[in-house]
Amino acid sequence: MAELYPLAITVQASTSVPVSTAAPPEVLHQIGGAGPLWRSLLFPRKGQRALELGHDGSNLFASLKQAGVRIEARNGQGEPAGAATSDLVLEDRTNVPSPVRHEPIRSLLAPGGRWVVVLEKKRWVGLAGRRVLLRARREGFEKIETFYAYPSLRSPRMLVPLDSPEPFRYFLYLAVGVRGPRQRLFALVARCLCALRLHRLFLPNLIMVARREI
Repeated sequence: MAELYPLAITVQASTSVPVSTAAPPEVLHQIGGAGPLWRSLLFPRKGQRALELGHDGSNLFASLKQAGVRIEARNGQGEPAGAATSDLVLEDRTNVPSPVRHEPIRSLLAPGGRWVVVLEKKRWVGLAGRRVLLRARREGFEKIETFYAYPSLRSPRMLVPLDSPEPFRYFLYLAVGVRGPRQRLFALVARCLCALRLHRLFLPNLIMVARREI
């Protein structure tokens, strides 16, 4: 069953709300920033190795360090130490142009490793999100998942899976409602974009998690 995930600072993993539930989940103030987001998605543990690409003072992944993940930052195009042994490759592309990277991301990951790309724009991610997904498919990642952090990456209250229509439609019901003509029109447009598989491009942020199985 497709699910939405309310995020709370006091839990170590996601709490599931079935799509069929009519009442919206309680919205909690997130004192811990993006920490609950990464606990829900990545289940970080002490000793994991991560490579952060394009590091430019971003603190989005700070909670992973607090969980014991060893993060190495890399700005340039040179081959990093420990290539092909990383459990995670992290990229924060918040309000920055998509970087040009010629080396395969997949080759930096150990089997079972994940490439995590975060995009956030002032209005919507647009074609930048599509380019990230196309690259992950070209590199042959076996499993690719996408998510939306509502209302923002740094203060998430709910994690919305985007790869099937049911969670997104339920999120629209919770966030927009159908009380007035304007809300109904907005919901209709959003459902149409979802049916066309374009809804990811018109959200203010996007999280892609691509897994290398072998």
